[in-house]
Amino acid sequence: MLLAAGEGTRLRPYTLTLPKPAIPFLNLPLASHSLGFLNDLPINKLVVNTFHLPEKIHSLFHRIPHNAKELHFSNEVGEILGNGGGLGKARAHFSGGGDFIMMNSDEVILPTDSDVVKKAVAQHKASGAIATLMVMEHHGVGTQFGGVWVDGANQVKGFGKTAIDGTKKAWHFIGVQILSERIFQYIPTTGASNILYDVMAAAIANGESVQCFPFEATWFETGNPTDFLEASEKCISFLLNPLASPEKTALERVFDRYANSKMISQSLEGAHLHFSNEASINTESKFQGFVCCAEGSRLPENCNLKNVVIGEGVQIPPGTQAENVLLI
Repeated sequence: MLLAAGEGTRLRPYTLTLPKPAIPFLNLPLASHSLGFLNDLPINKLVVNTFHLPEKIHSLFHRIPHNAKELHFSNEVGEILGNGGGLGKARAHFSGGGDFIMMNSDEVILPTDSDVVKKAVAQHKASGAIATLMVMEHHGVGTQFGGVWVDGANQVKGFGKTAIDGTKKAWHFIGVQILSERIFQYIPTTGASNILYDVMAAAIANGESVQCFPFEATWFETGNPTDFLEASEKCISFLLNPLASPEKTALERVFDRYANSKMISQSLEGAHLHFSNEASINTESKFQGFVCCAEGSRLPENCNLKNVVIGEGVQIPPGTQAENVLLI
């Protein structure tokens, strides 16, 4: 299940036009980067929940080459249900299907080990846990955001910014989890709920095992324009580095799988460009920082751009002056 119902309020005004999973990151929808993290793990059934701009979510997933045998949508109307309530509403799609993965549809996670999800699934199946959370180290846990608090055996005891009695440390949850079908016993049949603070907390209180799967990765916050642009710049620097790295490998794998056209990264007079070979770029324009140009976009003469993302099919006027902005 891919969670795609959110309104992306911190990324406004861009998410007033496109839902966050469709926002172009390195010229591909953010949802492509989430699916890319699975590294071609076979998908029998893909369920996507919607609330904000649902018709655009439907269109997005009909054109992304997700390779799922079945594609279903769970449309939330009138009230956004959260990750717990959203899963609860979609429970009929998972009846009798056994263990499954639920993840956010707007993540950029570049793992050191490309097969890490397969290994997490294997641990989950062997453990019999009701849930296995994929986690990593992050300096912001406990201050910037809540953490997953575990004992010495990585058994989850609770969630939040404050340490819980009997725990050894807190991990950063990256939004990817492997769930047993038993999880539905703890999700209310109606209404909104949070998969961690409501659902898994109730399961833990009832004696269920929730485990962590720690792994190494580079993870990016993309929830607000500043972080989104910083993540874009950092990822382009990975691509331009002549030396191999796990980050570069992970990004190139996503392009190979999900891009409709060849993606090119190059430096031009100190600026970093990342563009589709189906984009039109007048190199007599001036560039600083980085510029991304998606398939079908047109960047004409006399422009002056710094840290700019140009979306698919967008044709900007000659002489455009823009800085730290998404033109979508």
